[in-house]
Amino acid sequence: MLLAYTILQAHPEAIPLNPIARWEWVFPVVESIHICGFTLLVGTIVILDLRLLGLRLLRQSISQVARDLAPWIWTGIVLQLTTGPYLFSGDPYEYVQIAAFRTKMILLLLALIFHFTVIRMATAPSRDSAPLGWRRPAAVVSLGLWVSVMLAGMWIGNL
Repeated sequence: MLLAYTILQAHPEAIPLNPIARWEWVFPVVESIHICGFTLLVGTIVILDLRLLGLRLLRQSISQVARDLAPWIWTGIVLQLTTGPYLFSGDPYEYVQIAAFRTKMILLLLALIFHFTVIRMATAPSRDSAPLGWRRPAAVVSLGLWVSVMLAGMWIGNL
């Protein structure tokens, strides 16, 4: 790493080491995968939240819907946690200065924590026979958090 830094200092016109900065097609491809992963993640969470609200998939228990969607949710998370840091590595000093980026990261952390605590409790098999009660507002909060993450991400691209 020190050698690479020394070479770049001595030859500022040297080819960048990071593929995102090296080839112009890498960023759009990785960003497209990032957006597809986010669509998969949020799309499946919206389906789960709609079930928690009692609006869709009423023939299936909430725990069954959560169990069926879990592999898709995890795939979306893995795609996000793989492509996101890679996109960030293209220009980390620029990203951390953008309020939209910082907002997105905070909202993403909150959404993930909320999903793996409150939503996980709301979709537990032991709660299947209980009335929706507090799970409805939890689903609304979940939807709000994920939509906010999406809007903050779109805000980054417009600055």
